[in-house]
Amino acid sequence: MTVCLKTLTLIVATVLVGTLGTIAYDRLHQHPRFPYMGGPLSDPDFSAMAAKPGWRGLHLRVADGVELRGLLREPATPAGPWILFFNGDSANTLRIGQRLLDALCTERGWGGVVWTYRGFDSSGGTPNPAALEADAIKVYSDLLIEQKIQPNQVHLVGFSLGTSIAAAVAAQAHQMPPATLTLLAPMTVVYLGERTQVRLHRYETLKWLDGIASPTLVVHGTSDTTLKVEYVRAVAKSLGSRATLLEMPGLGHEELLVSPVVQAAIRAFIANHPAGSAQAAAPPL
Repeated sequence: MTVCLKTLTLIVATVLVGTLGTIAYDRLHQHPRFPYMGGPLSDPDFSAMAAKPGWRGLHLRVADGVELRGLLREPATPAGPWILFFNGDSANTLRIGQRLLDALCTERGWGGVVWTYRGFDSSGGTPNPAALEADAIKVYSDLLIEQKIQPNQVHLVGFSLGTSIAAAVAAQAHQMPPATLTLLAPMTVVYLGERTQVRLHRYETLKWLDGIASPTLVVHGTSDTTLKVEYVRAVAKSLGSRATLLEMPGLGHEELLVSPVVQAAIRAFIANHPAGSAQAAAPPL
């Protein structure tokens, strides 16, 4: 009798574990999964980017033994406006960010800043959602302090993974909201991790949206095979009247960053929301 009971208990436990594992597996696999793409960037390559006309290199200590690398494009006037860009999961975070900011800022004399994430482009540390969000708040605050500017002179732009980071900054900075937020190819939930990592990191965008006061431009390519167009529609729906939705026919994921039409739309959105717009819409504290 005791042997039968033990056998039955073992069978039930095995079935339960298997069922829970299946549920967890199915839940995980309904959202996109990607490996972290961060990698090394040589000092000469970083120095070359920092030496481009109008640019300079940045270093910011965000924790003990953890220093981030960044690039800053000087504005024509100290007041800006400024664009703070949060890139996606890329092996070329700074190079892509610098190229986009040149395209957005050069003609109008705007300032631009892009930082790497922990573990990307030879920045220190290893990435995880809480750390990347905290670092992003720090670089936002550091920009305000170092440049002696107001929050409503700053426009946040995030791409792909960076949309969750930019949204986190905009939501948590409710006492000093940026002038605008632009989300390029936004995700709802994605899982990232090292190739050998068992438990992947969960990055979210939707959970931040209720706390965002800034006018938000949401852009997606209808031919994006990396993140579904349904994601952008869910983001725009959650933002409601705060969102301006722009779906770009025929554009894929990475193409959003180099499309002249998308770049013109971002510039127009920023220009149409001068300093003060976000503060006027900010919720009571």
